[in-house]
Amino acid sequence: MTVHFSIAFGSIASLYLFLRILLSFTQDVQEPPAIETSVPFLGPLIGLLRGKSRYYVALRDKFHLPMYTLRLPFSRIYVLSTPKLIPSAQKQWRTLSLAPFTAGAGKFLGMSKPSIEVMHQDVVGDKGYNSTWIRRITPILGPGGDLDAINRRSVELFLDDITKFNPKGDRVGFWEWTRASIIKATAESIYGPQNPLRDPKVGEAWKIFEASFLSLAISPLPSLFSKKTWRARETLAAAMTQYMATGGHKNGSTLVQLRHDIHRYEYNFPVEDVARAEIGNTFAVLGNTTPTAWWFLYHIFSDPKVLSDVRSELEACVRVLPDTDLHSHSIDLACIRQSCPILLSTFQEMLRFRAINAGPRLVMEDVMLEGYRLKKGNIVMIPASVHQTDRPTWGDDATVFDHMRFVRGLSKKGRSRVAFRAFGGGHVLCPGRHFATTEIMALGALLVLQFDISPVSGQWIEPRCDGTSIASGFPVPDYDIPVDVQRRHPDRKWHVTLSGSYETMGIVSEDLQNEGIDA
Repeated sequence: MTVHFSIAFGSIASLYLFLRILLSFTQDVQEPPAIETSVPFLGPLIGLLRGKSRYYVALRDKFHLPMYTLRLPFSRIYVLSTPKLIPSAQKQWRTLSLAPFTAGAGKFLGMSKPSIEVMHQDVVGDKGYNSTWIRRITPILGPGGDLDAINRRSVELFLDDITKFNPKGDRVGFWEWTRASIIKATAESIYGPQNPLRDPKVGEAWKIFEASFLSLAISPLPSLFSKKTWRARETLAAAMTQYMATGGHKNGSTLVQLRHDIHRYEYNFPVEDVARAEIGNTFAVLGNTTPTAWWFLYHIFSDPKVLSDVRSELEACVRVLPDTDLHSHSIDLACIRQSCPILLSTFQEMLRFRAINAGPRLVMEDVMLEGYRLKKGNIVMIPASVHQTDRPTWGDDATVFDHMRFVRGLSKKGRSRVAFRAFGGGHVLCPGRHFATTEIMALGALLVLQFDISPVSGQWIEPRCDGTSIASGFPVPDYDIPVDVQRRHPDRKWHVTLSGSYETMGIVSEDLQNEGIDA
């Protein structure tokens, strides 16, 4: 027994020593310093799996390094841990690129090999799939008639949902109600009357796929080792293929029509691959919109001061309709774009406080970044959770939610062009940010004006989010909060509109710069 123990201990010690020597000899002195090396290669992997986005914050606070290396088995992660390095990284967007990850989505979506090859052609060039695709769809998702039509339809669907609340009061799961309302409004406004997510089986498949899609990307044989997620994906693909093949997109939004035509006629994707690509687009729209909307509503209704400030601002936009009794009120939700700075600031602060996207970039070739050597084929991370809680940037209360932080002309607290990462930054900005912002703020406005929402338990207790995927952009609550929903003015009748606008909301600094405003 003692002999066997000695042999085992000696083998483990020899392996440990070998790995320490291997790590030391393969770490370039010009690379960012390697940390968390006490358990070579496995230590950082365990830390990431356990802590997820919190791991990056913990390492920042422990080591106080501007940039560091996490050595994983067969790869490196270079983590930017100070906003001061972000401008240099963003200037080298071809060398430190998101595009390979976008192109790689075709594989876990189950697209055919020829279509995947198209997606990888000239992957960081101006004429490649990724660059031309983004350039084509971005105008439709910017302020203007096309976006107004989508948002107007989503508002109609929100109104349909909230009118179903019992006039005497209702009790719902706050997360599930918000999730269902956002998915319905978003999917219907984009896909139109033949929206494939209307089918309960497809909706359930989406729920499974949304929660576990990452398993398809890392599993060698997903049909065997990630069977449940793989089946959910195939259910979605079949429904979306039927939608496209029968011309359902022709009755949908301008956005889905354009996405279909680009893939089908410009890139010559077969219908099945057009449909699978659309699953990826659906994930891009719905994957983060649902938790973003929920946290926005949570921060408003769980804090009496926030609720009071936002409600007062919105009520100033309400008008009593002429030639009617005093119960008929109207609001044009276009007011939230330019006349509700506290509502917008609350939304921006929620993004700052809650975003956990890791901001991955692939190093396309060896490059120097502010004196550090980054080696080809490895990953750079720009974690939002790190930069959006950076005290030198945001102040000593960086870890405190302040709904007035982004109110221009009132708040004196720190704000940063580059440290605000919820929608990306620089060359890589989420093209759907205006759609999501207007939709979520509209839902918030409708609920704030018409309802009081309170937890059944009598106290708002923030839920844990330990089950959130490491690839998620926002935390997803592990459990729901039952709430009572009570109409504030049961006799009041509402006339809600959303008039058109070509004005840009200053969500990120790039929007403000485009409008000629100093951020």
